[in-house]
Amino acid sequence: MKKRKEQIYFAKTIYDDKEIKAVVDCLKAGWLGTGKITEKFEKRFAKYIGMPHASLVNSGSSANLLAVRGLNLPEGSKVLTCAAGFPSTLSPIWHSHLQIVAVDLDLKSLNINLDQVEKALKKHGDIRAIIFAHTLGNPVDMKRIMHLASKYKLQVIEDNCDALGSEVYGKKTGSFGNFSTCSFYASHHITLAGAGGIVLSKTKESAFRIKSLKEWGKEQVTLDYDRDHGVHFDSRSNGVSYDHRYSYPEVGYNFKVPEIMAAFGLVQMDRLEGIHRARRKNFKYLESKLKKFGDYFHFIEALLEANPSWFNFPVTLKDGVPFTRQEIVEFLENNKIRTRLFFAGNILRQKGFKSIPVDVVDKLDVADKVHRDSFLLGVHPTQTREMLDYMVDAIEEFVNTRR
Repeated sequence: MKKRKEQIYFAKTIYDDKEIKAVVDCLKAGWLGTGKITEKFEKRFAKYIGMPHASLVNSGSSANLLAVRGLNLPEGSKVLTCAAGFPSTLSPIWHSHLQIVAVDLDLKSLNINLDQVEKALKKHGDIRAIIFAHTLGNPVDMKRIMHLASKYKLQVIEDNCDALGSEVYGKKTGSFGNFSTCSFYASHHITLAGAGGIVLSKTKESAFRIKSLKEWGKEQVTLDYDRDHGVHFDSRSNGVSYDHRYSYPEVGYNFKVPEIMAAFGLVQMDRLEGIHRARRKNFKYLESKLKKFGDYFHFIEALLEANPSWFNFPVTLKDGVPFTRQEIVEFLENNKIRTRLFFAGNILRQKGFKSIPVDVVDKLDVADKVHRDSFLLGVHPTQTREMLDYMVDAIEEFVNTRR
């Protein structure tokens, strides 16, 4: 294998003069704060996913925090989640002064282990909600989740940050739960000029609360932005006639975004179907070429009823292989192939999370395994067949030297 001169990036944003023009037009229009372009993006995105309401925010992590706050649970209420993945699926529970109940993930799907979910719900009759990710674009079994939610009276948050455009049982991920979230960070399916996130809500009441919390906790009289200007003596504050725009029934945050991000994002949405096709095609190609290394690696499996829009291609070393994750990852990186680890791995093993009180339902063997043995390869749309073949050749060369 001849070493490449150019880097094969793990992720890369696709944009051109269309996005640039949209941003410039927005700047020329003169209004830079959240407004009508944001509203247009929110409505288009909500329709695309199949949810009634959407609220654009500055990141997927902020979206998860707002969704958990949107549950409106009493302090100390129990919320179920997975111990492995990205921290901002789990940390909003702690930030919201709720009790974390954690289960393992499933090695085949790399999603939350639904057998352990059911075990947790039987053990804890007072779990009020569940938040989980559709890991790397691979849909969770939403029929089973929604059955358990109905049986145990749970609110459901789908962390759809990795899974934009994925489908299961004929519906898009992010359309099943009470809330769902998505991330528009630069490495994700689409981006809002490098950042952004969104919260989708099932009910009008919850959408109002999300909009309030993202805007400092201020009173909301509409989900649109037509009354965000001028002075309206339409509220009361300490017995005084007041403007709703400066009345604060809750303590919230500032997660608003500038209009230029929504302008960029509207053009990105025009690219979505092509992005999904490319990601699926690249994933399928890597899968077909790497399956010959099945003695060395575990590869992810999707439900028959699922159509993932893959975020990355995960690889997990099998027990007993004659090399370590560090060895193969460093070999790939030294040969111009960018990789990533499986996010935080077992989040509860991370230094910052060890002191957080968590009720762990069962053993976390798989979470510990991905912490130790998993890494990710890119499948983004700018990867060419030559790049993918080079990645396969590099893995083959490495494995052959370790047989």
